[in-house]
Amino acid sequence: MNLNKGFLILYYAQFHILRIIKNYICNMKGLIFILICLSSYSTLAQNTENIVVNDKRIDTLTSNQININKLKKGIDGYRVQIHHNQSENRAMSQKFLAQFSSDFPNLKTYFEFKSPYYKIQVGNFVDKLDAYKVQKEISKKYKGTYIVPTIIPFDEVSK
Repeated sequence: MNLNKGFLILYYAQFHILRIIKNYICNMKGLIFILICLSSYSTLAQNTENIVVNDKRIDTLTSNQININKLKKGIDGYRVQIHHNQSENRAMSQKFLAQFSSDFPNLKTYFEFKSPYYKIQVGNFVDKLDAYKVQKEISKKYKGTYIVPTIIPFDEVSK
């Protein structure tokens, strides 16, 4: 009986020590969190000055980019290509285009011939992620679609 009482006292002592250590660690985490918050506040509270440097090279680069954009007649973007077919099957490609336009009337379609293929592309996307979302939706009904890089005309970008 005395032996069990000794073990019980030892067990409670260990339990109490572990609880004290746990509380100490939790308090330290709180203290560390408070220190991080205070140090970030002091960083944000510092006075900052904006220094503007006018460099002619930046103006030159900007004007060069404007000229390049004018020559391209648009900006780099993406479309979803839904169909390509050899040149002797123009009627089949046009039938495919009509079916697609009835299934997705809100998407602008482009029908073009680049020897030896007729290609049907849809959309004008500046961001590849937007093109991917539309491609995913289209691929539920039309298999074999993929994203192609293209030049989007300036007047089509804002639409």
